[in-house]
Amino acid sequence: MIRVAIAGATGRTGSRVLELAHQAPDFEVVGALVARDDSRLGQPAFADDTGLTLEAGTNTAFDVLIDFSLPDGTVQWCQRAYESGAAFVSGTTGLSDEQRFLLHLAAERTPVVWAANFSIGINLLLRMVGPVARELGEDFDIEVVETHHNQKIDAPSGTALSLGQAMADATGRDFDSDVVYGRSGTPGPRPRRQIGIHAIRLADEVGRHEVHFAGSGETLVLQHAARSRDAFARGALTAARWAVRQKPGLYSMQDVITAR
Repeated sequence: MIRVAIAGATGRTGSRVLELAHQAPDFEVVGALVARDDSRLGQPAFADDTGLTLEAGTNTAFDVLIDFSLPDGTVQWCQRAYESGAAFVSGTTGLSDEQRFLLHLAAERTPVVWAANFSIGINLLLRMVGPVARELGEDFDIEVVETHHNQKIDAPSGTALSLGQAMADATGRDFDSDVVYGRSGTPGPRPRRQIGIHAIRLADEVGRHEVHFAGSGETLVLQHAARSRDAFARGALTAARWAVRQKPGLYSMQDVITAR
């Protein structure tokens, strides 16, 4: 059995990780972690009332901590995993450079898996877009469009940024100078090497990413749509199973699916 603690346990994705881990035969949920100001603090973690409650911290030993909280929470939970020597798996986006640096520090002592998106499908898309962009060349314009629910805090999504980075790396573009976020005013003709990234926020949309390649007379669109958050939750559990067997280091979901 893998002893798992889950941070952000009442969030949109964290709550699904909590429930699916509870149902999985190879996981024992030993911690359901929330922020101190969470309205459900102290309540039962599960409907069948196993005795586990939603808490702001835990002293119970665990093998892996899965984090779907907010950036400040991620720093806290990463520190907790670092201190215990347990693996750390996080899908929190919107991290600052300093917060990302802390993940690197923790990875010197324990396995850390960070991914903007844990779905298997989106990670296969991340593998595809670089070679496609390179093959099509600069005669094809590239635009990334991401759609999420209207309560998402950061924009564009971490996944959209990862898609842009993958294509920039594959084609020798400079991410900082060649990527633009939306357009307004009179930006003028579109530069050949530009990658556009656009964020749409609609109701309860789970997550949709489209990469458009447009050349003279033709358009190629690669798209991934998550129909439920279970796609992210199951991927995070897959990453957790993998992480507990690894040496210290900073890993991505690409490392996880390569080893499947």
